[in-house]
Amino acid sequence: MSLDLKLIINNIAVPILVGEPILNPTGEIVDFNILFLNTGFKKVAGKFFQENAKWSDFKDKLLTDVTWSELALKSIRNEKDNTHTYFSPLTNLWYRIEMNYSNGYIIVTLINITSEKQFRKRIYDSSIRDSLTGLLNRVSFKETFDSVLDIAKYEETMVAILVIDIDNMKNINDSMGQKEGDLVLIKASKILKQFERETIKVFRSGDDEFFVLLTKITNQDSVITITDTIFEAFQMEQLSVSGGIAIYPEHSEEQEELVRFADMGVHYAKKNGKNNFVFFKPDMQRVFIQQLSMHTKITNAVLTSNFKLFYQPQFDITSETLRGFEALIRWTDNELGEVPPSIFIPIAEETGLIIPISNWVLNTAFETLKKWQDNYDFKGILSINISPCQLKQDTFIESISSLLKKYDVNPEYLEFEVTEGVMINNIESTIEKLKMIKDMKIKISLDDFGTGYSSLSYLQTLPLNTLKIDKSFINNITSQDGIQAHITSSIINMVKRLGLSTIAEGVEYPEQMNLLKKINCNIVQGFLKGKPMPEDLCDSYLKGNDKALLTNGNDIK
Repeated sequence: MSLDLKLIINNIAVPILVGEPILNPTGEIVDFNILFLNTGFKKVAGKFFQENAKWSDFKDKLLTDVTWSELALKSIRNEKDNTHTYFSPLTNLWYRIEMNYSNGYIIVTLINITSEKQFRKRIYDSSIRDSLTGLLNRVSFKETFDSVLDIAKYEETMVAILVIDIDNMKNINDSMGQKEGDLVLIKASKILKQFERETIKVFRSGDDEFFVLLTKITNQDSVITITDTIFEAFQMEQLSVSGGIAIYPEHSEEQEELVRFADMGVHYAKKNGKNNFVFFKPDMQRVFIQQLSMHTKITNAVLTSNFKLFYQPQFDITSETLRGFEALIRWTDNELGEVPPSIFIPIAEETGLIIPISNWVLNTAFETLKKWQDNYDFKGILSINISPCQLKQDTFIESISSLLKKYDVNPEYLEFEVTEGVMINNIESTIEKLKMIKDMKIKISLDDFGTGYSSLSYLQTLPLNTLKIDKSFINNITSQDGIQAHITSSIINMVKRLGLSTIAEGVEYPEQMNLLKKINCNIVQGFLKGKPMPEDLCDSYLKGNDKALLTNGNDIK
């Protein structure tokens, strides 16, 4: 090579080596004479290479798995695909080797592709890892789980999947903001990362849910030990989580079923107070299928308006005059018969169907009240139950205002019944909405008093008009020890000092009625004075037919 050409190549930053093929008698390339290394090539591998030496003396020190002769032949033939990628420990960089043939010379070029490799790695990592926590994501979980199950089948070992869900995550995001919610997720991921090892893989599946795969398990006791340790780690960090556990092959051999079964465990953990880990049991699947069937039936009932409202009368305890009615939803299915609200309402709340059901109840109740006011000059109260899910709706206040305008009813004759469940989520917002309802002149009643937690504190924070004493207090109010009567009397005296009226529900016997009168309860509701009635019987009663009233002694429909 000429001196000028060497100077030019030497000033090129890209590593370049120029070699001359050595042929055997049959014309095959057997080696190369190294004619020239530019400065860039010497930086990459110069201490291994020398000019005027043979390639075979040094090639294995650069990279052993490259078929140099094959690459050279492809370059001579001007064929494509004559490149190879390798990592240089010397420079800690990635290079692509390219060979070209020109005028009897082989030119080897090393192109630095480290940034390209890093970019591809970032793209790949983003496809398999969660960007917030750095944990492997659900896509990676599926691939890993498939592989783990295949190995377990071959080795005849067990695999456990633990699904972990952070409790009350929505409340954290709503009340404290998304940034605080992200910090909770990062905190949970750090707790889980400390358990990662060859036999324990951790994934973030999305939102507030994490997966943990336990592999090479030989017995269920070891699963219990590991999951208990993980749960304790969350408790030490004061982070409430609910978890479900399913085991291969005991519960299933299918990946999707195992995940679903673990999810059922999470559901049961949350349903039973949260902050717990629950192993899947076959009975859970049976209940799930029943609930799924019930969900389908409730959906159809919503679409076909296959619900009815019954109305249970309430009476002033002193004058025994009608105070009003409580609207109660009823549902009769063709196959199941009459389904109690205690069965279908929780399912409706869990699946979101409570919103269309509640909207139907409100419209039907408003329409009925309007008819009674117009036709019978009804001056009583119509009480309507409002679910926590319903009250959380952003459009709830607006919808009530629209109903008042649509049916032109006097709001002073409306009462909304709420339970202590309305206080679980976003207390300030709930109280604000209830105050807006009260400002509309609609009365507010606290239902099922005494069955939840912190009941006394709610009496001071909620804008109430009325308090309903739960049936559980009334059942034993006449017992000889007098304990229940004393408790009920204390509640009534306290409530009166707060300026609230009291309604005793579940009154079935004259003895209960007489005692309630003595301790100054205002209103009674129960089978003794009137059972829930269909609308036509209410019409008949409001017309003046007292026999239309359904009581313990009169069940004629």
